[in-house]
Amino acid sequence: MTRIGILRLNEKPQFRDKIACVVAASMGFETFFFRPQDVDFDSRMIQAQHFLDDAWQPSFVEFPDVIYNHLPLTEEQKQLFKRLAQEIPFTTHRIGNKNVVLKRLAQDGTFRDNLIPMHRVRKGSDLLPLLERYGRVIFKPANGKQGQRIYTMEQRGNDSFDFRHLLENMNYTKGELIDRIEEETKRNPMIVQPFIASQTIHGHSYCMRIHVAKGAGGKWKLVKFFPFVSNNNQESVSHLSHGAFSTTRMDIFMQQNYPETHHEVTRKIVDFARRFPAYFESFYAYPLDALGIDVGIGADGNLYIYEVNSLPGTRYVEFQAEYLAIQYCDHLARQKSSPEVNGLTAGWMKEQIEA
Repeated sequence: MTRIGILRLNEKPQFRDKIACVVAASMGFETFFFRPQDVDFDSRMIQAQHFLDDAWQPSFVEFPDVIYNHLPLTEEQKQLFKRLAQEIPFTTHRIGNKNVVLKRLAQDGTFRDNLIPMHRVRKGSDLLPLLERYGRVIFKPANGKQGQRIYTMEQRGNDSFDFRHLLENMNYTKGELIDRIEEETKRNPMIVQPFIASQTIHGHSYCMRIHVAKGAGGKWKLVKFFPFVSNNNQESVSHLSHGAFSTTRMDIFMQQNYPETHHEVTRKIVDFARRFPAYFESFYAYPLDALGIDVGIGADGNLYIYEVNSLPGTRYVEFQAEYLAIQYCDHLARQKSSPEVNGLTAGWMKEQIEA
């Protein structure tokens, strides 16, 4: 019987952890929840929690066959992960600087039509020729998180520039804009991309989340695709952390927003979800388990990759995501142990790659 340890950084199990345990039990697997501080290497025991009779029950257990994990944040957690990974495979690994990988994809060319040109900005004056070339641009951190510090910019006159964040719109002179750009680049590496308008028929910005994950046999599967729609048509960027809303009634959404081409656009999304994950994974020396791919759909009906995320949120898709995750855990547990599978060469063991 496969034994699965759900290693999380939060203090208490979440709803998705309950689903994972229920799904695992239906497949005949033992599953338990634990945190980094619950591991005792001296006794080789874990102070775990099992989900039994609709409640979490504490117990002491031996090390599992596979670890279904969050990603470590502190150096202490990284060391614990590394020690466990000496003998136990982990499911989830960080993909590092996503923009580095997107550059590699652009060089390879297979998905070039889906990539948005990307430029590293090191000083304020780097931005001006890009604004002149593209007209309207997105300015954001090379390693973004939850849609933070994503700005749109547009030149309005010889010495007038719009600089927008969410619903806040500032107007800068050229000198003020350069100062603001340099202030941002001192905080984090920043990039610029041409603005791709992805909008509903009512003028609300949206991006399409394509959630893919590995399941039985380690095969990639499409979990679901659904939009994040800005709740204000004055916002140029949509993100759940900014209050965007979503729907899982994709048939209605597609028919309303693409009345003449909804079958074709849907086919493009499904085909992209079928081909892209294994290709993206091929740029890594270790396996990936799930991806959240955010794409825009341009006026030409083409898909444009905004961002690729590891450890995608499972809101709206908890059951489908956990069903596949437990299948993948069983697959990993049956594989011959190796440093790549266990995670010793994985993203959470490496230094962050610079853009």
